[in-house]
Amino acid sequence: MASVYQHYQAVKGISPTVDEKKQQQEEKKKKKTAAAAAAAQAKKGGDGAAAASSSSSSSSSGGNSSNSRRRQKQREKAVAKAKAAEAAASGEKQTFSADKDKDFADWYEQVLRFAEIVDKRYPVKGMPVLRPAGFYMHNKIMNLLEAEWEKQDIMKAQFPLLIPRSFLEIEKDHVKGFAEEVFWVTRGGSHPFEDGQEYALRPTSETAMYHMFHIWVQSFRDLPLKVHQTCNVFRYETKQTRPLIRAREIHWNEAHTCHETAAEALENLENAYSAYLYLIQDCCCFTGQRLRRPVWDQFPGGEHSDVMDTVMPCGRVLQTIGAHYLGQKFAKVFDIKFRDQSNQYEHAYMTCYGVSTRLLAACLSTHGDNSGLVNPPRIAQYQVLLLPVVQKRSDRSTVDKAHEYAAVLRAAGVRVVVDDSTKSPGDKFFHWELRGVPLRVEVGPRDLKAQQVVLVPRDTKKKESAPAATSEQLVQAVQDALAALEERLRTKAFEHHRTHLSTCTSGSLEEVKQLLYERGGFVRVPFHSMGKDGEEADKLIHEATGGEVRGYVPGEEAPPAGTLCIATGLPAKHWGYVARAY
Repeated sequence: MASVYQHYQAVKGISPTVDEKKQQQEEKKKKKTAAAAAAAQAKKGGDGAAAASSSSSSSSSGGNSSNSRRRQKQREKAVAKAKAAEAAASGEKQTFSADKDKDFADWYEQVLRFAEIVDKRYPVKGMPVLRPAGFYMHNKIMNLLEAEWEKQDIMKAQFPLLIPRSFLEIEKDHVKGFAEEVFWVTRGGSHPFEDGQEYALRPTSETAMYHMFHIWVQSFRDLPLKVHQTCNVFRYETKQTRPLIRAREIHWNEAHTCHETAAEALENLENAYSAYLYLIQDCCCFTGQRLRRPVWDQFPGGEHSDVMDTVMPCGRVLQTIGAHYLGQKFAKVFDIKFRDQSNQYEHAYMTCYGVSTRLLAACLSTHGDNSGLVNPPRIAQYQVLLLPVVQKRSDRSTVDKAHEYAAVLRAAGVRVVVDDSTKSPGDKFFHWELRGVPLRVEVGPRDLKAQQVVLVPRDTKKKESAPAATSEQLVQAVQDALAALEERLRTKAFEHHRTHLSTCTSGSLEEVKQLLYERGGFVRVPFHSMGKDGEEADKLIHEATGGEVRGYVPGEEAPPAGTLCIATGLPAKHWGYVARAY
């Protein structure tokens, strides 16, 4: 690793001395040797393990075969990692090359890196940098959501980052849910804080907001109180971190509301969920399974939690929506009460709900392919790539026409980038396909004569000519192509969800395990209770299958009479949705 001084030299453009150059060459040589040794060791370990696997395969059961495949994947990853280290040490240029179907985890890491969505090289675990392309899409999602909240009279606010320890300790169930994840600020400079307290970097904002709600809510005339904020929260995540999915700094939007009655609060929650469905299904073109979490897995301190779990390409599920009915629990703890129309004191009924960068992670993962990202038009940084196709650099007429078309499209509200660089067409295709621009519009000398353009959607890559004699024709052709791409993405994503929902018909946990690992997604199983008394049965399912009961669908028809819980043998009252999760 370069020293601080070397970094300073590089930033300031100071050339290294002869001795420094020699030292750098030696360090580079050592890195290359170490990387080569790592690659050789990984290969040797792979060969040895493969031989051991081969010798024992004749006596292996189906379970051992599954373990063998898992070990083989780990070996392949180790070899690939060593080769990447060797390439980096040698200065060899690295490019995106991953198979989404064979190794989704590798594809995900690579595509976020090479498409410049995030950069993990910031030296704090779980806090990668959101690069401009990644931040644009996350911010666009937040802006679309904020517009929906404005329609529902949920007003934007901003609350402090620091939360006093005493606030977190007010609601015991709530603090218990976050106790091990809190980052603490213990002093300002070299001095303790004036009030002698420690402050948490907000793990979530209930306690900060509800301290103020106690002050703001005095009468029924102050209700409903509905606010939201787009901010970041901090949780000391101890599991393996993944960009956008599991981080220590989480970028999100959270909304919190107070109501006069339980019915109003629940209606507000349904309206919020409808806005989330618009955001996810209409704007981001994917979907998931709405579930109510079992009591042991619901929001700490709440009455119930309704979520959306989305099936990722690897078969695991990822929570993309969290919407929680708090009842009067937090209102009683924080003394949020009002005089009702009978002049009697009543505690408010409350809700909270939020989405984070997990939504972006699910979106990019669902639609991407082996060429890179495939971005839904409504959140894409650039919706259209205008590409002048010229044989000679002196052909300014084609390039000028491309810029003219770009101006027409921008005036119609389309986000456009023009690539008139001197790169080869192949390099341009690779660059922009990797970044997921939804539509490529090509214009060449022949197209100018024919008064047309060539449209190439990112998902199909099929070329189609479209008239461009007038501005109206061009705009209409582009808008139609983007709308058609959106619909194809949505159809494909919905089909992916549908085909990853199975029902266990044998009553066997072995069948559940097989479905989870071979097909992935959700497996519906008969289950006896979503209350606290069902938690032990969930643990049995997890031990036997690797999955967990993610929840149930309220109002769904119960299993037929006489059906027994798959884990306990007690009468089944619900269909439990079992899945492996992030």
